[in-house]
Amino acid sequence: MQGNRVWSILIVLALLLIAAGLFWPQSPEAPSQASFHQRAPAGLQGLQGGPIELPISNRAGPLSLDDFRGSHVWLYFGYTSCPDACPMSLGIISSALAQLPPAWQERVQGLFISVDPERDTADRLRAYANHFHPRITAATGPHDRLRDIAGRYGVYYQHTEVESALGYVVDHSSATYLVGPDGSLLAVHPHGTTSAQLLDGLFGSGSD
Repeated sequence: MQGNRVWSILIVLALLLIAAGLFWPQSPEAPSQASFHQRAPAGLQGLQGGPIELPISNRAGPLSLDDFRGSHVWLYFGYTSCPDACPMSLGIISSALAQLPPAWQERVQGLFISVDPERDTADRLRAYANHFHPRITAATGPHDRLRDIAGRYGVYYQHTEVESALGYVVDHSSATYLVGPDGSLLAVHPHGTTSAQLLDGLFGSGSD
């Protein structure tokens, strides 16, 4: 229950900052995270994208990117204990999902992939995703599989020990990826992209 309250507070603060057009400040517990956020790829060059198959999800079963065939997907990599970039970015995705016109509401999905499988169990992913939007799915899996997926999408992450109750944080790049209805990677939106910009990218992606 205490963890749920912490998530709720972080998410509310993130949404307030998004509404104000501000960026979340750097966490004092993770001084290297800011540089990781800026390491997100600026474009599609050299990125393969491609299949995502993970055994753990908030659906209480495995997840495949093919589950969303026919829909666009806003994809984000992070972890549920993230103090700043993840709640902010998922808040932006949630806001964009909420602003979709009626004809698009069943054609767009959010997908959160945790790079912290040690802590992010199916129950934890379910509780975390429930704080955002019903069309956001969360999933994770073993590091060998995560590293393969992350490498194909240009995602960087590493565990960093800290002197706090957390024990460690996960420094990670921060970008939102737009995946098309056929599973192809269409765009990479850098950290701080607004919900309006996500929507502009979606509607300008060449889909009807």
